[in-house]
Amino acid sequence: MAALARGDSPGASLGDPSAGVPLNGQPPAPAPAAKLDFSSIKTESPRVLPPRTNPRPFGLEDCPAFYPSMEEFKDPMKYLQTVAPKAQEFGICKIVPPVGWKMPFVTDTETFRFTTRLQRLNSIEASSRAKLTFLEQLYRFHSSQGNSSIAVPTVNHKRLDLWLLRKEVQKLGGYEAVSKNKKWAELGQLMGYQSIPGLASQLKNSYMKIILPFENYSDHVRSAPVPEATNPLSAETNGSAEAPAAPAGDSGSAPPSPLSQLSDLGEDVEMLDSTASGAKSSRPRRRMMAGLISAVEGASSPTKEVKDEKDKEICRVCAKAERGTEMLLCDGCDAGYHIFCLDPPLSAIPRGQWFCSKCLFGTGGDFGFDEGEEHTLQSFMTRDRTFRRHWFQAHPPPASKPVTAFAQATSTTLGDVTYSEGDVESEFWRLVETPFETVEIEYGADVHSTTHGSGMPTLETHPRDPYARDPWNVNNIPILQDSLLRYIKSDISGMTVPWTYVGMIFSTFCWHNEDHYTYSINYMHWGETKTWYGIPGADALKFEAAIKKEAPDLFEAQPDLLYQLVTLMNPSRLREEGVRVYACNQRAGEFVVTFPRAYHAGFNHGFNFNEAVNFALPNWLPFGLECVKRYQEHSKLPVFSHDELLITITQHSHSIKTAVWVLDSLREMIDRETAQRRAVLQEIPGIQETLEEYDTPENQYQCHVCKAFCYLAQITCGCNPEQVACLEHAKLLCNCDTATRVLRKRFSDEQLEDVFSKVVERAAIPSDWQAKLQRTLQETSRPNLRVLRALLAEGERVSFHLPELLALRKCVQRANEWVEVATSFTTRKQANKRAKKPTKGRPSGVEKGDYMDDFMERPERGLKDVYALLDEVELLGFDCPEIEQLRRIAQTAEEFRKKARLTIDEASASDDRDVNVDELETQITLGQGLNMHLDELDEMKRIFMRCRLVRDLDQLEDGSVTLDDVRQLLNRAKHCGLADDSKVVLGLLEKQRAGDEWCKKVTDLLALPKKPLVEIDHLCKVETTIPIEPTLLSNLTASRNSARGYERQAKFMLAPEPNSTLPRPKDALDLVHSAEKAFDIPIIEDLRRSAEFAQDLEEKCEAILLKRFKHQGDGSPFTVFRKWVAYAHAHLSHFRLANFEKLDRQLIAHSQWIERLPWYCVEHKAVHSDAILRDVRDCTNPEDETPPQDEFISCICERQVRPPPPGEVSDAVQCDHCYARFHGACATNGGSCPFCDHNHWNGSIHKDRNWHFCFLPTMLVTAPDITKFYSVSWKELEYIVARVDRLCVSIGSFLSFASQNGNQRLELIPQVRQYMRKLFRIQFAVSPNPEVSYGLDLAGLHRMLASKHRPPPPKKKRRVRLVFQPEVANPDPADGTRCVCNGAGRDPARVQCTFCSQWYHETCVRLPGNLGQSGRAAWFCPICAVKKTRVYPYAEIRVRCFDPNHRIVDDGRPEVYVDLSNLQTPSEQLRRVSLAPNKNAIILELHRYSVAAPAPPPTGERATPQGVTPSPHGPPAPARALPDPHASPPPYLGPTPPAFARKRKTPPRESPPPPGDARGSGVDDRDGPPAARKVKLLVKSPEEKERESARRIANGALRVEDLVQ
Repeated sequence: MAALARGDSPGASLGDPSAGVPLNGQPPAPAPAAKLDFSSIKTESPRVLPPRTNPRPFGLEDCPAFYPSMEEFKDPMKYLQTVAPKAQEFGICKIVPPVGWKMPFVTDTETFRFTTRLQRLNSIEASSRAKLTFLEQLYRFHSSQGNSSIAVPTVNHKRLDLWLLRKEVQKLGGYEAVSKNKKWAELGQLMGYQSIPGLASQLKNSYMKIILPFENYSDHVRSAPVPEATNPLSAETNGSAEAPAAPAGDSGSAPPSPLSQLSDLGEDVEMLDSTASGAKSSRPRRRMMAGLISAVEGASSPTKEVKDEKDKEICRVCAKAERGTEMLLCDGCDAGYHIFCLDPPLSAIPRGQWFCSKCLFGTGGDFGFDEGEEHTLQSFMTRDRTFRRHWFQAHPPPASKPVTAFAQATSTTLGDVTYSEGDVESEFWRLVETPFETVEIEYGADVHSTTHGSGMPTLETHPRDPYARDPWNVNNIPILQDSLLRYIKSDISGMTVPWTYVGMIFSTFCWHNEDHYTYSINYMHWGETKTWYGIPGADALKFEAAIKKEAPDLFEAQPDLLYQLVTLMNPSRLREEGVRVYACNQRAGEFVVTFPRAYHAGFNHGFNFNEAVNFALPNWLPFGLECVKRYQEHSKLPVFSHDELLITITQHSHSIKTAVWVLDSLREMIDRETAQRRAVLQEIPGIQETLEEYDTPENQYQCHVCKAFCYLAQITCGCNPEQVACLEHAKLLCNCDTATRVLRKRFSDEQLEDVFSKVVERAAIPSDWQAKLQRTLQETSRPNLRVLRALLAEGERVSFHLPELLALRKCVQRANEWVEVATSFTTRKQANKRAKKPTKGRPSGVEKGDYMDDFMERPERGLKDVYALLDEVELLGFDCPEIEQLRRIAQTAEEFRKKARLTIDEASASDDRDVNVDELETQITLGQGLNMHLDELDEMKRIFMRCRLVRDLDQLEDGSVTLDDVRQLLNRAKHCGLADDSKVVLGLLEKQRAGDEWCKKVTDLLALPKKPLVEIDHLCKVETTIPIEPTLLSNLTASRNSARGYERQAKFMLAPEPNSTLPRPKDALDLVHSAEKAFDIPIIEDLRRSAEFAQDLEEKCEAILLKRFKHQGDGSPFTVFRKWVAYAHAHLSHFRLANFEKLDRQLIAHSQWIERLPWYCVEHKAVHSDAILRDVRDCTNPEDETPPQDEFISCICERQVRPPPPGEVSDAVQCDHCYARFHGACATNGGSCPFCDHNHWNGSIHKDRNWHFCFLPTMLVTAPDITKFYSVSWKELEYIVARVDRLCVSIGSFLSFASQNGNQRLELIPQVRQYMRKLFRIQFAVSPNPEVSYGLDLAGLHRMLASKHRPPPPKKKRRVRLVFQPEVANPDPADGTRCVCNGAGRDPARVQCTFCSQWYHETCVRLPGNLGQSGRAAWFCPICAVKKTRVYPYAEIRVRCFDPNHRIVDDGRPEVYVDLSNLQTPSEQLRRVSLAPNKNAIILELHRYSVAAPAPPPTGERATPQGVTPSPHGPPAPARALPDPHASPPPYLGPTPPAFARKRKTPPRESPPPPGDARGSGVDDRDGPPAARKVKLLVKSPEEKERESARRIANGALRVEDLVQ
């Protein structure tokens, strides 16, 4: 924001570039588009603020603020019409929405862009701009006259204020009046000068020399008959023409000003300079300012030149182009004038600038706001906050000002400065009025929502948002039901379509009223406060007079200045002129409403976003008409046609309310239109008339003279059909003959009268009704109620507010209430007919419970009320038939009272049993028919009831009377007046006590949550003499029956009948829960305990079956299970236990499964599995399948067979075939080599575990579910099967590999022996199926490999031996290292090599400092890296020869090293390479290089025929590695070796069929040769093995008992 401070103003600090505010007045470029940050923006405002203690600036009063409720807020138009009578007296008002209403802000802040207006604050104030305009005109005048030597005098060392001097002189009547009355001294006092000698003459001389010539010239120009084109007053009448711009390229300096001869012009020059850039066309002002400044500097400019002859400039006075050397050109409009044609004429071309009268007096009429930059909301907010922070840091609020609660609640803090709303308001008006500080700000005003988008949701953009249909949405307000602007046929931007306003601090909107004097409503979405000033519409003329008085020259040059929204005036000066001014502060989320013709202005306290629109209530029509007439006077273009709006309203709204609204306005319009039409017909006789009954665009019926819309009729001419004139300017249309004029009508006179008559007819409906009401009231003083009702119904059908309707409604309503009460007397009540013959043993009075209530019913009103109604109707003043009926009823009642008194006297003298009850009842019935309360009637009723009670008690019988009957009899006795100590009453009271006691016991019992069955039975046996409550007895009986039912069901569940369906525990518990909720039954408790045991057992059994049971405690869970079974069979057999039965079956199956285990002991009835588990665990360890490397482990037992000590004899034996050595004890079983003798594997030699492994997986799979989850034996079996199956797969893969051609090598013997040791210890047969024995196959393979010749050993290569200098230089260094530095290093940090275990200095071997512990543990030295041909990762290794005498040829070059790529290759001569220097390389000195001969075979060992050295545990390491024994066999298997085809010697029953027999092997002959079929059996999957075993068991070919053989 550009803040330009002149002179030594404090605002000059804002020009500091470091402060972010440039001095040149140009705002910085807007920030790139970004989403608006709402974190620092005020989006809500406090609803209630502390009371204001200090007055507002200028002592202004706040306008009213309204806080509608949510119900009042529903209809905006209705609410505004309600508050309008109060609010329009202030011109503006504020409306705060109720709590819960929050209009959303939907504008896209990233894409929203707008262009601002530049505003200079001290240029928009009326008096300031008037002063600048006067000074500029004064300068131009003297410059045009060639007077450049006039100086402005000084008074008290200050420049004389010429504008104030002229203003005060005009107030005193002008120069002549002041001089004549000698008021120059008084004038000095008015200007503020005190006690200055010679002031009067100084002021008079200054006025006479400087101001008076200008005023005389102005008067002369106004009165001189000059051409219209040169008359500034006529040319600028409507203020729409702007002063011509200066010629392009005119940048020369102006002549010196005659107003200044001193070095400084003071405030005048400052003010002119500050406003020069604020005008729309500022080039002449800048040229004038340059002239003033150059005059101060003593500069001068050449004489004004005339145009060249070829231009042929024409004089604007004589219209001739001759004498061009005497032609003078205006510096403002370039118009030409002869110097002798001017009035007064000039003798020569003046020096400096010269302006014609038009440009001279047109100065200041072109003032407006320049266009600013384009902004986004984020960039504009940044600009506002930056300016506010720097401004208030440079202009802080006064510290001595007291801080009130209101100021604190409305204060804002930016940086380290806090200011209140009052501080901003005071600062704003200071900047507006000061001539010394010019502040230029920007305002994003009148941003069209049609192009930029509304801040509120609309049905087009947000159809699902409820606020899009909210009536307070400014997009909807103009088109609401009671808004007249809804009848405008097109959208008007800014009026019926909202405009948005983006403000910053000090941005202002000047004094104005709304277009067509309409209402306006403004809503603040968010942001800082906006201050409003309002003037009531009634003071509009006072305001206009005050502002014209303040700056008459401005309005003389621009009469429509107030329409331009560019002028402010201080509220205090307005109040001095008698204008009422009010103010309000609008905050976020609040509405401000302005009323018709009310002038308003205001400014913003900071960055905010507002949205506004216009609307019109019915009472606006007279204001709208007045505004149209005012527009026509000033030739201002209206926004819409007022007449068209009235016609449209009558066409689209046919309600009475609308007719009443528009009647007066429509009458004025039609009268005006018909009068103007008659005037045109008289002025232009015979004018042609046409009727066009269709609407045309507005520009086709706009008068080109006064710019008014002539919708109803226009004057046209054939010379220019598109140009029209209104009827008032018919002769000014064109210069053609009036005979060519055409009167074009939109409606004929008859049509207008027809429209008016219809409106009058609808508008007269309310008045007609009012007249009818008046006639009815005037005809009689007591109108008929029926007529009043008809008038009320008719008035309510009139859809218009009728003031008399409310009073009529209240009157008819009161009359109806009277008639209703009177009807209750006039309507005779039908007498009840009662039976006279009582039932035997039960009187009629006891038989009907409502007898007493019906008979003793007493009307609320009596005879006095009848007389009161008759008196009241006299006051109400209406007539109806019920009045006469009520009078007759009163007379009948008086006659009844006389007869009743005689009857009462006779009955009192007789005994109760002797009274004629029937006759008494007849008279009572007649009295009740009167439908009113009479004392005599009550007395007769008591006598009658007493007599009937005596007779009923005589007939009363015990056992048939209920407690309610006793109560009714007591009630009758009370009503009859019987004494409480009478025998009858005492007897009834005793019965009532006994009945109440029984009822209380029953009620207490039934109220118990658990009712004992014993007490229920006791209370059910009630005596007949006690009156009871039948309902209670019924409820008690029902409870007993229900309890007995529960008892029967419980007995059945505890002892069910034979062959009946047993109950479930859940059913029994449900019965128990249902019974215990209401009753206490002993047998139910027994059933509950039994059912809970059964239910608990069922839940535990279910948990066991679902594998959720967790056994706790020692021992097997099956022991607990069997106890449960025993208990259930003994005590819970009367329940149906499904889960228990399943568990029982599972336990039986588990016992059978345990007995089938091969290691189950029948004698001990237990499972002995420890030995087999130990053997399986030791023999199936995957890590133990590699043959032992100890040469002494050759026995089948895996223990060493060592030579005996000297002198002792060993019992070890050795196999002659395979040379394996055995312990003597190991060789005793069978007496042969277990590796070579197949009898150890074919079943010939007895073993304790004589079953086959292939049947164990079947047992594992077929085990019961309970066994699989809870049995330790099953888990042991699972472990055995898993471990042995893995061993089986491993052996099978090994045999498959060994069966292929070329794989029968001696290196396999240790592996074969290792597998055989495992099988020998396990003892039972291991193979996929019972037809194969892996032990027998391994024995055959071992015999074949042991008898096979070994291949000759491979030829050994020569080996290179390297010895480096560190290895021989210092064998025992002091620090214990063998480093490459040969002991020269001193690094305390050492590291040990992984291979050679020698220590090295870390710096010598280039070890990085960040190497972790794991990296140090795997580190190897550079010497080992060279010897093992590994890459050293931390540095480059270079080898240099050290010993030149041992086959090392050194050429002496320092950069020659040994070629490491061929160092390990045996050679007589080392290869060398030349390498570039490398300081980081590690240099190793080669001490010795030798090539060793191949080592001879070891001595003391028997050589094989092939030259292979045998070992006790097998051949040496094979040349090619064996495959992984755990891996699956290859997809193709070669023929089986002959040893695999050997037949096993087994008993006949267990002997499998021969290999070629397809029946025994289960393989068809078509599958291949017998050897291939035999191999296929070795590689069956576990699933195939299980299916094969299951199939054989199912077919009977294999029995489980065979496993124990």
